[in-house]
Amino acid sequence: MSFSLKEINQLQKVDFVEVFSNVVECYPEAAESVSNLAPFDTFSALLEAFMTHLDQLDSLKKLRIIKLHPHLVPEINKEELTEESASEQSTVGLNRIGNAEKKAILRRNIEEYWEKFDFPFVICVRECKNTDDIIDSVQERLSRTSAEEIHVAFEHVKKITALRISDIVAH
Repeated sequence: MSFSLKEINQLQKVDFVEVFSNVVECYPEAAESVSNLAPFDTFSALLEAFMTHLDQLDSLKKLRIIKLHPHLVPEINKEELTEESASEQSTVGLNRIGNAEKKAILRRNIEEYWEKFDFPFVICVRECKNTDDIIDSVQERLSRTSAEEIHVAFEHVKKITALRISDIVAH
């Protein structure tokens, strides 16, 4: 469902939090914090409020948010995907990889990533054309240090958040 900025500004706090509760994967605290800043003059101001909230988090909270994201290989996920994650992953065909070799490579890379960093591989899949882009990105990012990768993963969290907000608010 898409809302106008005027409609967003008229929401009660509880409704605002419900609407934006999963723009940051499984982290409604962002919506709670940003709701206190309403009303917003522009879509950009709303978006910036979420980005500022995320940027101001300490490194432990950023890592916690990264860890709230699902694995990109369904067999590794212990929990159900959120509606947003399922939709995003389907845009590049992650839910229907037909090539067994490609699926095995992706799974192996994702598992190696998890073993190295102890958090799931987070990527804004809507920026990827296909699963090859994801495989290439995992392989590239495996060469990073943990500190570098936390930064990169969190930048992807922010991209995902921005796109989810764009899905909610007509602008």
